[in-house]
Amino acid sequence: MTSDENDDLGARIARAKSAQEDLEKKQRQHESASGVSAGALALRYGAEFGASVFVGIMIGLGIDHFFGTKPWGLLIMMCFGFAAGILGVIRAYKELTDAANPVMSADKTGSNPEE
Repeated sequence: MTSDENDDLGARIARAKSAQEDLEKKQRQHESASGVSAGALALRYGAEFGASVFVGIMIGLGIDHFFGTKPWGLLIMMCFGFAAGILGVIRAYKELTDAANPVMSADKTGSNPEE
């Protein structure tokens, strides 16, 4: 081997090490983004759902009190709160999965996160 070949080999090794370090850094970032405990997720989903139902009930009670339509305002708005709670939990789940897997979320939006 000549010195030019040795220099070329050294440069290729340096590029490979740099690429390996970049890959390991991306993997650590991915792991930290998805490192949410199950208890924290349950608390977030439960709070999201419970708050939506509570707000629906409060609005329903207000409608019943203002218009004198007991119990229809409560029942209808409780159903709306229930539906809003389910949609909120689905939205929170999608946010979590998009943050944990940026490659899949980029495919859905048509953009490339590495650019």
